[in-house]
Amino acid sequence: MDAYARGGLTPQTRSQSDDLSDRVELRLPAEAEQIPLVRTLTHGVVARADFGLDAISDAKMAVDEACSQLVQPAELGAVLCCVFHEIPEGIAVSISTRTSKPYLPSETTFGWHVLTTLTGSVTARCEPIPGELGGTTTIELVLTPGTSDG
Repeated sequence: MDAYARGGLTPQTRSQSDDLSDRVELRLPAEAEQIPLVRTLTHGVVARADFGLDAISDAKMAVDEACSQLVQPAELGAVLCCVFHEIPEGIAVSISTRTSKPYLPSETTFGWHVLTTLTGSVTARCEPIPGELGGTTTIELVLTPGTSDG
């Protein structure tokens, strides 16, 4: 199995942007201990996009929650792939990992409520891996500078 399959990154994902200058990608072990690195990167990316302090905090909390929802069901040894891409509305974030069985986060949990409250939009999908029991689960967020009411 190649690194792209383990982390959920596909050639289609890579080709979404012809200009990679506005794209930041981080690949790391899908382990809870690694989430602070993603929070740090999130802070840097959204601060560079001129988000306010409240929006920076919201973005970090949302990305932290999305990562947390993916590391628990992640397959042992899987890679967590986080892609940040600047869009007109703010920053699009795609976080994906390989799971040992098909997995979608529940939209009725407090964690999902946190995601919908702190982001402009949030979606999740699971793509099965042909010939295997597992799948690649992806959570996509849109972080906006004015998402927070505070």
